[in-house]
Amino acid sequence: MNTQRPLVPFLFSVLYAVAATGIAAGAETDTAAQAEQAYQPTTIPAGYQVVTIQTPVENGQPVQFGVGGIDFTKDGTAVIAGRTAGIWRFKAGKWSRFAEGLHDPQGIRVMTPDGSAVVVAQKPELTLVRDTDGDGRADLYQTICDRWRSGGNYCEYVHGPVIDSEGNYYVSINLSDAARDAACDKGGGAAMGTSLGYDGWTAKITRQGEFIPFASGLRSASGIGINNKDELFFTDNQGGWIGTSTLNHLTEGSFYGYPASLLDLPEYRQGKKLDKAEFEKLRKPPAAWIPHGELANSPGNPEFDETDGKFGPFAGQIFIGDQTRSNIFRAALEKVNGQYQGAVFNFIDNLQSGCIRIRFDQTGRLWVGQTGRGWRSVGGKIEGLQRVTWDGKTIPFEMHSMKLTPTGFAVRFTLPVDPKTVLAADAVRFKHWHYHYHGEYGSPKVDEANDAATVRSISDDGQTVYVDLPLQRDQVYQIITQGIQAADGASMSTTTGYYTLNSLLK
Repeated sequence: MNTQRPLVPFLFSVLYAVAATGIAAGAETDTAAQAEQAYQPTTIPAGYQVVTIQTPVENGQPVQFGVGGIDFTKDGTAVIAGRTAGIWRFKAGKWSRFAEGLHDPQGIRVMTPDGSAVVVAQKPELTLVRDTDGDGRADLYQTICDRWRSGGNYCEYVHGPVIDSEGNYYVSINLSDAARDAACDKGGGAAMGTSLGYDGWTAKITRQGEFIPFASGLRSASGIGINNKDELFFTDNQGGWIGTSTLNHLTEGSFYGYPASLLDLPEYRQGKKLDKAEFEKLRKPPAAWIPHGELANSPGNPEFDETDGKFGPFAGQIFIGDQTRSNIFRAALEKVNGQYQGAVFNFIDNLQSGCIRIRFDQTGRLWVGQTGRGWRSVGGKIEGLQRVTWDGKTIPFEMHSMKLTPTGFAVRFTLPVDPKTVLAADAVRFKHWHYHYHGEYGSPKVDEANDAATVRSISDDGQTVYVDLPLQRDQVYQIITQGIQAADGASMSTTTGYYTLNSLLK
């Protein structure tokens, strides 16, 4: 559509906020951010540090600042979308407000080098927000697309956008909380449903504003990501039809498990009934299952480490924050028979609040936008902003990745291992399980069993350990290490990982 939205309601919102706060449009807050404070998580690899950044303060009062989106201008200015606070800029220790009057934005992208134009995803639409007169404050709000139905349900979050190399936008649209909306159809699932209008879908939106339904079967997908190959990924949260949280490779036309979204297809609108046997065959398995309560409960956006080594030894991997556990974990995926699958490992535990939105800046620092409003989260803070930095020299001793072999797994470490510690009794153990596919809320681990695992060999460089064990497809394999040390005596901060085995090597 790409039509200009009337500015009257937004100007009213701006004027009201200015009158209430006494802050002139575009002005800096009356209290500059204090010095960044060091923060010590309970788990963090060697060589990494976390700092807490003070969020905006106006007239001596903290602004309610749950973070929904983060991006950066060419000069490194952070541009932050707050769930209720509008859009802010952070540079040289000072905050300034750029825009407000937005409805719970859950993502932002800077469109011009100086940040004078940004695109945000908010519940009712994808919006271009611009400062046209150069005063530092947005004065134009322009609808790019609003072709999905926003029914006012609090769970109908719209996450994104991410932008591909051709300039197309992608967003994910959450299902509604059916308990609060009698008009919702849960599609046989627990708690969540659709009131039609593309709840539970991802959408592709062209530069011209055309809305294209892209993929279905999402439940509460709290983040979408894209890499430099234009490959899309999203996370989803445990619930009905989603046995535990997932990381998914997003492809056009795919169905990811929650049947309520299928009701938007023409054949279902014309009366076709949902059939589990049919849609179970359609379901695309996740690239990684994320064990509930152990690694994540409510994962946010996938963020690719494309920093060219500025963030340590995990280049190419995917980092994901969790809103409930206030942690960050990473995924190391591989392609097997043409489809992604792989391992997930914890990275940092116990940050100050729920980590819903993460983003690398140009220097390779990972910014962590946080919110606990509406849900509980570890850490004690209702919201916040933190940043993770690598020192540029320390290589932590950690499990780097796991790759499938015909007889088991090749477990890669970031440093050479001490062979004595690897070959010790119970140094490497495995167990496996799977999850139910049903409409009930979540799934326990099903048919959990220990595996007879044997360390077969260690690579010449000392960094890859080959482990043999019986393998089955459609299982999660957990590696549990004990006492393994690097050749220099270093220990790991995280001693377990989880590999999703959808397909065996042919």
